[in-house]
Amino acid sequence: MFTKEEKKAIKTEFWTSFGVYMRKHNKEFGRVHWVNYKTKIKDLYFRLDLTSKKATFSIDLQHVDDGIRELFYEQFTELKVVLHDAVGEELIWDEIVFNEFEKPVSKIHIELENVNIYNKNDWQEVFVFFEKRIVGLHRFWLDFNEIFIQLQN
Repeated sequence: MFTKEEKKAIKTEFWTSFGVYMRKHNKEFGRVHWVNYKTKIKDLYFRLDLTSKKATFSIDLQHVDDGIRELFYEQFTELKVVLHDAVGEELIWDEIVFNEFEKPVSKIHIELENVNIYNKNDWQEVFVFFEKRIVGLHRFWLDFNEIFIQLQN
């Protein structure tokens, strides 16, 4: 078991190491905050998460207004084939799930099971898993973000 401080230090080390690993993409894209990706769209998040059980890559639509969230989800649905091509696989589409605050959100995601943030031997596999998907999503977003910006306005 790890202490609270040790867990925090390991998590910080993982995300810092991932940021360093992703620097190889700076030449092509410039400086991108891969871990804390800025969509520039209110309540639309690209998330990377690693726990003691799994890694999760997701697009989270957290709009409080159900109609706006549904509109964004429908737009992603219209671009589903292109999005799947960009990230290299089919994703799981959940139109409505409830977050940790019991608020309805829409989620487009994929998971890598049986990896553990506290096992450094898993980190390389997780880096590759995240890299493939977030870089593909970034390319998708460069092409299609204007559509979502228009929906926001």
